[in-house]
Amino acid sequence: MKRFAAALSVLSLATLALAQTTFLTIGTGGVTGVYYPVGGATARIVNEAGVGLRLTVESTAGSVFNISAIRDNQLDLAMAQSDVVYQAYNGQAAFEGNPFEGVRPLIGLHAEPMHLVCLANAGVNEFADIAGKRVSLGAPGSGVLFTVQAMLAAKGMSEADVSAEYLRPAEAPDFLRDGRIDCFFYTVGIGGAAIRDIMATSDAVLVPLADPEFAALIEEFPYYAFATVPAATYGARQPDDVTLFGVKALFVGSTALTEEQAYLIVKAVLDNLEAFRAIHPALATLTAEDFLTGLGAPLHPGAERAYREAGLLN
Repeated sequence: MKRFAAALSVLSLATLALAQTTFLTIGTGGVTGVYYPVGGATARIVNEAGVGLRLTVESTAGSVFNISAIRDNQLDLAMAQSDVVYQAYNGQAAFEGNPFEGVRPLIGLHAEPMHLVCLANAGVNEFADIAGKRVSLGAPGSGVLFTVQAMLAAKGMSEADVSAEYLRPAEAPDFLRDGRIDCFFYTVGIGGAAIRDIMATSDAVLVPLADPEFAALIEEFPYYAFATVPAATYGARQPDDVTLFGVKALFVGSTALTEEQAYLIVKAVLDNLEAFRAIHPALATLTAEDFLTGLGAPLHPGAERAYREAGLLN
């Protein structure tokens, strides 16, 4: 009888703990990109911290979808590009006339340059050479597509100048490998698995994106930046350093997230920074100071509290 009572007590405590746990969902991106493993790593770190939060991860169509889903209460947290967060907060691009002023960054993450990968025989040596080619510009509603649209406009081009496809990240490399497209755009952290794989298994090239028109975009919109891909990051087919153009990845929530929840999430990551950096090559050089750059919208008050405690904010 005592043994039964003890077992019942343990069960009651477990039930109580479960009842006091808050479940939150993180929107990420395609499973072959960086968002999915980084979202999973964040969930694992927070879950193991034992702070009463339980995070789960969903693969999604990417940044624009994620921000819209947070606004519609379909997601609690998400990975998103810095430009899309800026656009959502200010009611631009996909959010024109419908700003989401409640979006709140928690953590600024890795540089996320645009990769333009083309078949070697396509004759694409610079951005303008995509004219007339079969090119995947990114999935509808994705941050990839909106960045490409900005790049096209900066070059005085439009989607009509290419034979456009609008493929999800997981689809585009296979289309290239099969010769169904000549090029694809893919926003991903340096060293992304999908780019490593396609460069290793097909006769593909990584096209530089250091055009002066893109430098002008950086001057106008500081959430953009150039990034250097070190030689051989993508194997023998990339013998030299390559300069790319792109954005930054952010971990975001909204004002619907309580101050305490945001605080606990950020604190857990700060307390486990070494483990977090070891998750993926894109995070390897990340510093705590990087968490506060390129945010695109006001920081969540709970995140502010965590950074202030860590001495990163006054």
